[in-house]
Amino acid sequence: MNGYMGQILVADLSKEETSTLEIDSSISTQFLGGSGYAARLLYSQLELSVDPLSPDNILLFMTGPLTGTLAPSTGRHVVCGKSPLTNLWGESHVGGHFGAFLKFSGFDGVLIKGRAENPVTLHIDEGKVSLLSAVDLWGEMTGPTQKSLKDDLGRVQVCCIGPAGENLVKFASIVTNERVSARCGLGAVMGSKKLKAIAVGGKSKVPLHTPDEFQELAQSSRKTLGEAMSMLSDQGTVMYVDIGMMFNDMPIKYFQEIEFDDADLINAKSMEEILTGRIACYSCPIGCGRRVTVPEYGLENIGGPEFQTVASFGSNLLISDLKKIALMNNLCNQYGMDTISCGSTIAFTTHLCDVGKANYGFTWDDADGVINTIHSIGTRKGIGDILAEGSVSVAKKHSAEDIVLHVRGMEIPNHDPRAFSGMATIYTVASRGASHMEGDMYSVDMGQEFRQLGINSGDRLENDNKGITAARAQDFRAFFDSVIMCHFAIVPPQTIIELLNLAIGTSYQLDDILKIGARAVTMKRLFNLKSGLKTDDEKLPKPLLTPHAESVTDDFVPDVDAQLEEYYNYRKWDRKSGNPSDTALEELGLSDL
Repeated sequence: MNGYMGQILVADLSKEETSTLEIDSSISTQFLGGSGYAARLLYSQLELSVDPLSPDNILLFMTGPLTGTLAPSTGRHVVCGKSPLTNLWGESHVGGHFGAFLKFSGFDGVLIKGRAENPVTLHIDEGKVSLLSAVDLWGEMTGPTQKSLKDDLGRVQVCCIGPAGENLVKFASIVTNERVSARCGLGAVMGSKKLKAIAVGGKSKVPLHTPDEFQELAQSSRKTLGEAMSMLSDQGTVMYVDIGMMFNDMPIKYFQEIEFDDADLINAKSMEEILTGRIACYSCPIGCGRRVTVPEYGLENIGGPEFQTVASFGSNLLISDLKKIALMNNLCNQYGMDTISCGSTIAFTTHLCDVGKANYGFTWDDADGVINTIHSIGTRKGIGDILAEGSVSVAKKHSAEDIVLHVRGMEIPNHDPRAFSGMATIYTVASRGASHMEGDMYSVDMGQEFRQLGINSGDRLENDNKGITAARAQDFRAFFDSVIMCHFAIVPPQTIIELLNLAIGTSYQLDDILKIGARAVTMKRLFNLKSGLKTDDEKLPKPLLTPHAESVTDDFVPDVDAQLEEYYNYRKWDRKSGNPSDTALEELGLSDL
């Protein structure tokens, strides 16, 4: 199969057996790869009433048809399974080089079943598979774990968990180099299976249908993308700090306030003081990742904090010490924890203390206290054992369910739907709970349009057409997540289609982009419905429906019901049950479901 290695490795840890599952061409034709293919496969493979932390949950590491090629920004992979944080669909994307190396090892994906009796590492090299003891690595941070495996195994890329995953922290992540599959707590699923790491290596080449033409288009599109995204290359994602502050789109004091006087101490300009280099993922001409050095904390040339981390541990907690935020980021990466959920849970707990609903001694602008709390969460000691369950669990403990910021159990990321109204739809219907990555309406309404797909900018403080535009944006990003291509890669849709056709020998058209994406969105919806999703849970928390005083958003709050009415009508889904109609399934070629 051109573009594919043709097989998924199946590792049953309970039986200590491995086998292979052929790539199903009927599925790849409809869903390509990535999270779309994963959703279709797991829907049929997984008993959806399963406890996410039981041996019966399945974890799937999946690539796309362009992974491991020279197509721009396609070195990514996705991890999918049932989330312990939400008890629904879990999906987490990550860059780096692991995805490409997985293809080079001879596989398009790795499907993990069961639970090992003792900690193990799965080693894959040129199609050869072995289970290695990881007893000596259990308890290690992610950095030493990766170094040890690379020293022992040679030229490999490693995905691993740290102590947070081993201790089943509900927002534990999976780390490769210093790139992170962060959201949904899938690191805890890996920990529940006693799988410390997966190491992949090999030299197999991804077969291409028309290699010469593909390489020419890939190279030219890489050059164009690199030039177009030079600002992101130069400043990294923290460039958004100044933009977010301007639009009231950055969380301040757990989304309660609109001004943070010290924002200039945590922006891209301030990052220059500790910056020592850039990090680029496989086949990426942008290189948005930062390397930083903070000698006073023993941090040398390590991965720097991204925007979401700076927002979570910075403005959200009223902390302006960027060096300590870099330390917090490094600690989360080493323990293996999602910085969004971790920072949000700490901020929520601080808010509870601030309003007298809890008495843990948490205060705003307490960087040292946050650092100590990160340690306690990663090790599940003291207050950390409570916070390790996530902010909704903390809210229930203190009868504060009406003020915790989440959707279906997952903490709100650091964009405010009162600043960009279309984010209200995205947050409430996203398959994995609150996720800004399932449809970046904030960037659409700042001018990132795809008019040929009907994705057009509008007034960010209006509700009209936001449900429809959000649906199209969600489909577009679901297509990206099936290819897989980084969302920062502003590559013309027609170019992506041409790259796909040259790689795999198909004849996809521009119109297929939203249709392929809609299939993936619909599969994840079916997965969630089967897992117990209720449309009553599709709502924003009340604090995000309360106007900010004296803000540039003119007291605007999104009309969630009106937007969802548009969204459901566009999708041809039943508003009450959440079910896709027979017509919707038929149009997508999913009538058998």
